[in-house]
Amino acid sequence: VKKVIQDIANSILREMPLRLLNTDDGKIYARPALITKFEESPQFRSLLTLTTTRSALKEKKYIFEVVKYFFAYTMLSHRWEGDEPGFIEIPQEGVNSLLTSRFDKVRNLCRQARSCGFHWTWIDTCCIDQRSSAEVQKSISSMFSWYRGSALTIIYLSDVVKSSDQALLLSEWFRRGWTLQELLAAKVIRLYKKDWTPFSQSTTFNHKNIAEILVALESATGIQKSYLKFYSPSVEHPRVKLRWARDRVTKEKEDEAYCLMGIFGFTMSVNYGEGDQAFSRLLMEIMKRTGDATLLDWIGQPSTLNSCLPSSPRCFSNAPFAITEMCLDGLPRPVLSFALVAKVVYVLKKATRRARV
Repeated sequence: VKKVIQDIANSILREMPLRLLNTDDGKIYARPALITKFEESPQFRSLLTLTTTRSALKEKKYIFEVVKYFFAYTMLSHRWEGDEPGFIEIPQEGVNSLLTSRFDKVRNLCRQARSCGFHWTWIDTCCIDQRSSAEVQKSISSMFSWYRGSALTIIYLSDVVKSSDQALLLSEWFRRGWTLQELLAAKVIRLYKKDWTPFSQSTTFNHKNIAEILVALESATGIQKSYLKFYSPSVEHPRVKLRWARDRVTKEKEDEAYCLMGIFGFTMSVNYGEGDQAFSRLLMEIMKRTGDATLLDWIGQPSTLNSCLPSSPRCFSNAPFAITEMCLDGLPRPVLSFALVAKVVYVLKKATRRARV
């Protein structure tokens, strides 16, 4: 019976973040410790009692629901500010033992998640061991699915003091690269101001279901409300999605590409140090999957990998040579422009010369 429960728990944990922060004791638990934590819980004991009289195999669906509810977790979406504490700085005693203001964000996250009824939460600053390249690769590649699988995404707007549309629209949270993916991936969100009070006083728990907030989010991001409510990753309409990210910034140059992988629904190797070549690889992967040569129609700084490729999403602003037409779904579909045709011809001629040599 215990083996059946452990197998179900492992299957659930495989789809979750590698580590979680316990909102009660403030400690970080890796997957093996999470299993142990569950086996110490009343829920585990109740499952053992239940299955002494019924077959564990017949109760798998019920066991799954109990275990999944136990491990329901929240994710934090925020912008890094100053000297954020990292994984190696969290002691075994947990963040509750650290009284310095540097850990206030982590403690407030735990308090807020706990007040919403959750015992587990995740924050990128503390729950990823940056010393492990394999863990960084896994975390970045899985980020979209982790946010999608969370029971709640807590959005902390540290520069918003008042609950007004103007204050919301001016928040720097909308100018960060990673927060775009976090907003689209999350099914349930709650916005919190600088003092960690809810941005909205509505009794509606999911702020994506509040019409006023949804309108403000659409205005701040330029993303249609239908996408904001539920977004399905795909490589469709790549130019539109690249324009969503054109005014956003990331701390690392490579993250301009890595933060978009989940939005397009694929992963690629993570290699910090490659600079703008990461974005070039992202575009080549999109073109390989879609055959959309119009991605060569851009204006701005060229990539160091290939001069025919752009160096960042900023190159996909409303370029003067771009010609678009409207699709049935209301999204613009790029069509060939003179500048793009000239660039494609140049690339083909260059490839032909190399083939002859």
